[in-house]
Amino acid sequence: MNHRYLAALFSTLLLLTGSVYASPIPQGDAVQIAPSADKYIRTELYFGQKKPGGRTVSDAEWQAFVDGFVTPRFPDGLTILEADGKWRAKDGDIVHERSKVIILLYPRKMRKVMNTRIEEVRTEYKRLFKQEAVMRIDITRSVDVSF
Repeated sequence: MNHRYLAALFSTLLLLTGSVYASPIPQGDAVQIAPSADKYIRTELYFGQKKPGGRTVSDAEWQAFVDGFVTPRFPDGLTILEADGKWRAKDGDIVHERSKVIILLYPRKMRKVMNTRIEEVRTEYKRLFKQEAVMRIDITRSVDVSF
């Protein structure tokens, strides 16, 4: 992926998330955050679904990949979102494609184990569906999570 594009995307994400966190808390409202024993990391994975030759990863193929390869590596849970993306391919063409986003939250103490699992998923998706990349965004600043 083009590094300028990634920088622009990341800046946009920071602006969007920054505006949420910068919102003032109304006075008089009691806000309590449950204490968390662990600090969490958030990782987002972006899976383009356009295959070489113009075909796309079918819903059945995606579900088989998630059920057979992703879920066993993240049995504690994950979130999958539908997305519509664009990016510049290695040949310079702008690719517009349907995408899936997987969001993972995991304790900082699990970082090394999770990194291995995440990279296995990225590598397998690229191999199976002939993809140039699976974009990964890590928010390594501790994220407080309440259940």
